[in-house]
Amino acid sequence: FLARAISRPVRRVAEAARMLVEEESPPPLPVEGARELVLLAESFNETAAQLARARAAERQFLLSVSHELKTPLTAIRGYAEGLSEGVLDSDEAAETIRREAARLERLVRDLLDLARMNKSEFSVQRVSIELGEVAQEVAQRYDGQAQGFGVELLVSSDGPAPALGDADRMVQAVSNLVENALRVTPPGGSVRIVAAPGTIAVEDTGPGLQAEELPRAFERFYLYSRYGRERPVGTGLGLAIVKQLAEGMGGSVEASSEPGRLTRFVVRLPAPSVVPQLARA
Repeated sequence: FLARAISRPVRRVAEAARMLVEEESPPPLPVEGARELVLLAESFNETAAQLARARAAERQFLLSVSHELKTPLTAIRGYAEGLSEGVLDSDEAAETIRREAARLERLVRDLLDLARMNKSEFSVQRVSIELGEVAQEVAQRYDGQAQGFGVELLVSSDGPAPALGDADRMVQAVSNLVENALRVTPPGGSVRIVAAPGTIAVEDTGPGLQAEELPRAFERFYLYSRYGRERPVGTGLGLAIVKQLAEGMGGSVEASSEPGRLTRFVVRLPAPSVVPQLARA
């Protein structure tokens, strides 16, 4: 009797594990029997549920990527055909093709960045940097685009803004935040980059985010699919990359919003004084 009482639950676990390996969805294991079997069943059920969520997220991500890749390709093909048939203005068609090709290039670049971030080959420096310089560099990069949208791009800093991180990666992260802000800020609005010791923030006067949207702000394509798609800025992966970069430098990123008035993204990095501890880690 004892052998049967033990072997039956073990066989259930083995069969459920086989189904997981073959990417099937096993039914939850019964949580019953001896304490050890109860713990085994609970642990397995939780693992199976986590794996199911991860697989669902992966499928959704692949669907989103397929859609985002298809959109610029469709535009490029349509305008190229119209140009070859002589039914479209050549300057307009050429500009659209250039813009969509640039978006496609950025999307592929961001996809490669995300892939590298999940591998050991991706690395960031942790050295003393000046966030005020990062803010100025990003502002210069996007000033022309902001003017074209009728948006004022500003930089604020009350003094030195030291932090521990990777200057190039911070330029990439703040650029993604500014792209996100420019995409949603209406003409006459403003985007402000604020540098302070250990933090750099990007604020915009766009539509803001609802409370239920804030926890999902860093999901791939989530906000891109909901706001400002009429402007060819960003790829929909920028905020996910910002989160990965900030955490890779030992920091964090958070979002806050006043719907209808303001959205604010803040990247927080360690202070330079902790260099020795990180160097020994």
